[in-house]
Amino acid sequence: MTKRYAAVVSLPVVIKSENAPQTVKGEFPKRIEAKLEAEGWKLLSLYLGRAEWVVDLGNELAKDYLDIETLPKAAQYIKPFPEGMKVLEVEPPTLELALDEKVTKRVPIRLAATLQAQSGYVIRPNLTMQPESLTISGPRSALDTISFWNTVPSAHRGLANEFQLELPLENALDGVAFKSASGVKVKGVAEPLAESEFSDIPVSLLKSKRPVYVTLIPSRVTLKLSGAVSDLVKVRAESLSVLIDGEKLLADTTGYVAPVVKCPQGLELRRIEPERLQYILRN
Repeated sequence: MTKRYAAVVSLPVVIKSENAPQTVKGEFPKRIEAKLEAEGWKLLSLYLGRAEWVVDLGNELAKDYLDIETLPKAAQYIKPFPEGMKVLEVEPPTLELALDEKVTKRVPIRLAATLQAQSGYVIRPNLTMQPESLTISGPRSALDTISFWNTVPSAHRGLANEFQLELPLENALDGVAFKSASGVKVKGVAEPLAESEFSDIPVSLLKSKRPVYVTLIPSRVTLKLSGAVSDLVKVRAESLSVLIDGEKLLADTTGYVAPVVKCPQGLELRRIEPERLQYILRN
């Protein structure tokens, strides 16, 4: 281990911009291959110590592009660099980095996962995420267009009762932008699914550009809604809206029109009786 050897070491490129007004934008080489000569134990220490090619932008002059000649400046950027080690070759010969103004912003996290309840259950809409947002830092050209951050798309089935999921965040701009979190905890409740029927719900006419005088036959309908038990028990018949679009009615030629039902959040319309209403236009 005391004899001198030559070995090729693959070094990950690490960009530090904590103390710099700029950061790297776009693609750059993720590794640098260096042929080094040193005593065997020193070369071994590079492998065990996980040596890196570190570019601290806080120590560089602020400009649009940074061109680093890798061979003559290797001792400056290889961390750690044992005393007495000699650099024989470096590939690529030049490390080119495009720079941009560094900005920091906070954006909400958006759930990109598909959640499916166990058969006979329904997931309540009041999911919670922790954290709900994260801080991202990176080049202005990349961050200006980002208004949210997605979780990694995934599917989770068979959920019932109280559940908690740990979902990773997408690695968009990995190596270019820093984000304050790598994952999010999602908590929710899947309740037993139930159905409830609401009778004698009046049908209302939406306003139109032209006055509409119409008689609906019938003028009231029956709705069957499904959802979580705790949501269904809160619903009152007078809070349900069944609407007819006046403009569509005037353009119709069949004499029948389908009403639109607005359900409370978290509930689903299972059936409406009748599905279509006859109408008579009056002058």
